[in-house]
Order: sequence, then structure tokens, then C-alpha cells
Amino acid sequence: MIYAIDSDILSYMLKENRNVQTNFFKLVDDDDYCIPPIVYYEVKRGLTYINAQVKLNALAELYDGSVQNDVMTAEMWRKAIDIYVMLKAKGRMIGDGDIFIASFCIVNDYTLITNNTQHYDNIPELKKVNIV
Repeated sequence: MIYAIDSDILSYMLKENRNVQTNFFKLVDDDDYCIPPIVYYEVKRGLTYINAQVKLNALAELYDGSVQNDVMTAEMWRKAIDIYVMLKAKGRMIGDGDIFIASFCIVNDYTLITNNTQHYDNIPELKKVNIV
């Protein structure tokens, strides 16, 4: 199984939240993890803006240890459109970043590690787990 890290969990890990770090490494154990490209972008842009070099170094270490899947394929974009249309019809919109993260996970058959489960509750295909 491969787990994908959501932005909130990655932020907790970079802030050295021991509970989240412990739970993350227990969960992942022998499995692989991935930092989806939109998550990497969201977190790195903020850290770069504030010049948080220590956290940027920690992000680089986590990224180097992850499954490197940086490509948003045409299939993922189509899935993102399907998710958008379904959520819009239900009146349950979430941000585009979350839609892209969900489509990335669904198409790759990754399980999303997130504390923002309410953002994703209306996407039935998405496998998710909360470790906070």
C-alpha cells in the first residue's frame, strides 16, 4: 500500500509534532508514502516565502524518502473534473487543491493521510485515514 500525505499532516510533521510523527511512522511502517505534487507545492511555497530553511531541509528529507510521483496525468485531470462536477451538484464544494489531491490519490490507488477528513467526506472513492 502507498500512503499520500496531505498538506496538514506534512505541516504537523515539519513542526515536529511528535504525536503525528509517531503515528505516521507506525502507520507507514513497511509501506511506502508519497507527497502529492500539489501538497509539495502548497507546503514548499509557504516555507520558501518565509525562508524557513530548517523546515525546507526537513521537507527535502521527507520528499527524498518518498515514492516520487510528481506527474498529474490526463486521467487525474479528468477525475478531478468528475469530482468537481459531483461536488458542485451536491453543493459540497472544496478547494481545487483538495480536488487535485483526491484525484491524484484515487487514480494511483493511494490512501490519503489527512486530518481534514471533512474536506474529503463527500468523495466516496477516496480512501483516507486520520492519524491526529
